[in-house]
Amino acid sequence: MKVKAITRFYDKKAKKYRGTKTEDVFEVSQERFDEINSTKYGKLVEEVKEDNFPKHTGGGYYELSNGEKVKGKQKAVDAEKELK
Repeated sequence: MKVKAITRFYDKKAKKYRGTKTEDVFEVSQERFDEINSTKYGKLVEEVKEDNFPKHTGGGYYELSNGEKVKGKQKAVDAEKELK
C-alpha cells in the first residue's frame, strides 16, 4: 500500500528519514504500516487512497484529478498522465 508520512521520522528498517520532500509517499506492507503507527510517537503515516482518474462524468466528458474536465477518453487519459 502507498502511505504518506504525516510527520518526519527515522525509519530504522529502511535506514533513512521519512517525511522529507523526497520521501513523503512510499510503499509498505500492511504489517509494516501497523508497526510504524504503533510506536510511542503515535501515528506517523497514513494510507494514500488512490482515486481512479480520469472519472467519466457523462456526455463524453472526463474529470481529471486536478478538477479539470476534458472531452474524449484518450485525451483525458493522456492529460492525467501528464499531471503525474
